[in-house]
Amino acid sequence: MKKVTFVILTALIAFFVGNVSAQSNAFPKGKIGVNAGFGFGANTWGAGFMPTFNLAGDYAIKDVINDGGSISLGAFFGIGGNKSENNFRLGVRGALHYTFVDKLDTYGGIAMGFKHSKGKVNDSSNGYGSLLAVWDDDDKGGKETHFTYIPIFAGARYMFTDQLGAFSEVAISKFAYFQIGLSVMF
Repeated sequence: MKKVTFVILTALIAFFVGNVSAQSNAFPKGKIGVNAGFGFGANTWGAGFMPTFNLAGDYAIKDVINDGGSISLGAFFGIGGNKSENNFRLGVRGALHYTFVDKLDTYGGIAMGFKHSKGKVNDSSNGYGSLLAVWDDDDKGGKETHFTYIPIFAGARYMFTDQLGAFSEVAISKFAYFQIGLSVMF
């Protein structure tokens, strides 16, 4: 099984690398992309399952890498939790986009924002990259926390038409490790 997976991954990488020079930029300067979807993993698996709802927007501010890529700035919002904890997050993000295949916008970046958690939180490690965490006991025996939130993410957006597509993202984050949903471009 490992050999088959290795051969498939090697073939896909060779295909994408071989097609790099012939592609146009899927996310050029001036474009706006908005992703709306659901996230899974991290604290959504705790005491009960509840996927996160995520919304992110990116604006391409500069074309780079011989017009095959761009740099974007944007914002994100998310809500989620489980039976014992509720979460809310809001912040800004920046990404480097590059087109390996027509209509496929691949990107990676970093974000910074604020995350608010409330409930029966087990420990203070709720979120990677916390610069500042404030823990308060609430009047129901739970905890409330506010902290800066710095996830690192990578994703892809495939556009079915000029305006509508689908996206998928993975992140080093305790909010959601994997996100999937719809994407629109303006």
